[in-house]
Amino acid sequence: MRILLPAALLALSSLPAAAAAPVMQPGLYEITAQMVMKGMPMQMPASSFRRCITPQDIADGSAYARGRDNKDCTISHFKQSGNSISYDFSCVMQGHSSMVGRASGSSHASGYDMQTNGHFVPAMEGMGEFSQKMSAKRLGDCGK
Repeated sequence: MRILLPAALLALSSLPAAAAAPVMQPGLYEITAQMVMKGMPMQMPASSFRRCITPQDIADGSAYARGRDNKDCTISHFKQSGNSISYDFSCVMQGHSSMVGRASGSSHASGYDMQTNGHFVPAMEGMGEFSQKMSAKRLGDCGK
């Protein structure tokens, strides 16, 4: 019985480490996004693209945003606690309009699932509010 007690204590002490959420791994990801425009009779089809995500992208939150090509978007209030992620975003669009909102979701070692809700300022041609679901799946390492 004395041998079992230290083994049981060792197993219990390692539970928090084993239960910690794995951090998303850098690599090549396929990202699928589905945008829904409130009040629009026809919705846009889902789109997919591939992106190489770096350790820096994961650290600053840009890994969880639609793409890195849009330099007119900023991420603020990025928070990651365990596998939960959230951030606010603001994108300057053509003309004087912008798109602002909040994204939240969860990540795991090989991807993420995010829900984005936002609105256009000012509303564009009757389009005011939108939501978007995004998911990412790791395909492997990035090509050199």
